[in-house]
Amino acid sequence: MLINKMTELVGNTPIIKLDPKYTGLRNIDLYAKLEYLNPFGSLKDRTAYGMIKDELEYIKENNLTVIETSSGNTAKGLCCISAINDIKFLTVTNRIKLSESKNILKFIGAEVKEVSKGINTVAEIKKMIEENPGKYYHTTQYTNENNVNAHYNGTAKEIVNDIGKVDYFISVLGTSGSSTGTSKYLKEVNCDLINIGVVTKNNDYIPGIRTAEEMEEVGIFKYSNYDDILDVSSKDAKDYMRVLCRDNGVLVGPSTGASFAASIKYLQDIDEKLTERKKAVFIACDRLETYANFINENKFYKYHVLGNKYIVIDPNENYMDITEEKVKEICNKDYGVGADGIIYGPIKEKGRYDFKVYNPDGSKVNMAIFASKIFAKYLRDKNIEKSSEFSIYLEDKEIRIEIEDKESTIIKTFVNGYNVLEAEEGKIIEIGNKNLVIEESELSKEKVIELGRKIHLKDKDLNVIIMKSKGKVSEIEAYERGAGYTVASGTSALAAVLAKGEKGTFRVKMQGGNVDIINEDIICIKAEVYKVYEGEL
Repeated sequence: MLINKMTELVGNTPIIKLDPKYTGLRNIDLYAKLEYLNPFGSLKDRTAYGMIKDELEYIKENNLTVIETSSGNTAKGLCCISAINDIKFLTVTNRIKLSESKNILKFIGAEVKEVSKGINTVAEIKKMIEENPGKYYHTTQYTNENNVNAHYNGTAKEIVNDIGKVDYFISVLGTSGSSTGTSKYLKEVNCDLINIGVVTKNNDYIPGIRTAEEMEEVGIFKYSNYDDILDVSSKDAKDYMRVLCRDNGVLVGPSTGASFAASIKYLQDIDEKLTERKKAVFIACDRLETYANFINENKFYKYHVLGNKYIVIDPNENYMDITEEKVKEICNKDYGVGADGIIYGPIKEKGRYDFKVYNPDGSKVNMAIFASKIFAKYLRDKNIEKSSEFSIYLEDKEIRIEIEDKESTIIKTFVNGYNVLEAEEGKIIEIGNKNLVIEESELSKEKVIELGRKIHLKDKDLNVIIMKSKGKVSEIEAYERGAGYTVASGTSALAAVLAKGEKGTFRVKMQGGNVDIINEDIICIKAEVYKVYEGEL
């Protein structure tokens, strides 16, 4: 087949009937519309081409740059179509969470403008257009009826032409253009069509799909268009995506896995009660390759606070068993990643943000101030938590978090409850763990290491802190249980302030940097958190 432009291949995608061996359905034939076989890799090729095809000549004649807010497939489609026609493309986004998406967009020639999470990207585009009249052509995918029409006239009609009327249509919700347009035509053919929308579970993340709450931001979306809306977890999306890829040769991404998961779960009960055959369709949205990092089951994320380094391992995307030996292996600075500990979470069984912390020797931690800040930033970085004030739980102990800035870098941790005990060497501060604070006239790394090793021969559960104090400023060196010498420790800094027994605002200086602590009715520790990198174990 000879073609002149890649845009000639948009649409006319095949549809596959899935083997009942993998669906478990006896009375419902389940089909996948293979939209990932579009030329630029996704269902959004139709959206992109539908919004721009009739305006290409106008855009080119006026030397305009196509602009849209998109974190992936729509941007990719618009960029390719623009490039074919010698037009520039720019995406404004705060939703790119996969490095592959950003790298692909930049490689194919897109200009990517990333803005902070709190910025409304549509408003940002309007502002850019106002400041630069005659420079941009905005495709407005969230409100553009051509987004809907591309699927009404294309996707849906192709489905009907291939398999006839459809009884159940299941589709994931992003802009909702494809589900709105496709279901509209399918319902005209069969007024009894059941239309199911699929969203991501709250506090979870599946690329290309929004949560139910986020759908309220989308102009095209209307609840009345759907008979039901189901939420799917990222784990289920990956599990069902694996079935499509490994057992059916349908090499698709996690949003398709979510559609397949929702289809099976919704149709199972219905299937058992049917006395006549029915047809159900879901969309195979996009290709597998873009999500190599998302589906990686050995991912880790490294963060630090003042040089106090932790590895975050998320059980929702990494099925690793956390054992003492595994922790030692990962934290080893010579043969592993190298860290002062491991954070394991979020653990979602209790409907809240629980996490565990491990020392580099594999022992569990009962309180870790800097680790709590890192865990909070991870929740924000992954868009699991969107508010600036929330609680997290370490060993059932509530830790309140407050984010000060849009980049989720400056984080306040609030701690309740502590005990002060007198000891022969100094004071023991109990804050979930035990901290021995010893006042000295001079500090050194060698001194705290020698003292820490000596004390640990008697009590391995003590963190040992030596402190030199003057007014509201204290300098400390710390030797921690299970970790040894550390350049910074939030719990050690807090213990040093509590040992003074004074109210007010204090600064604690450590080798890794300074931390501010407010000791009033509520104890608050303020420090900056940075992501170092993410990788694969």
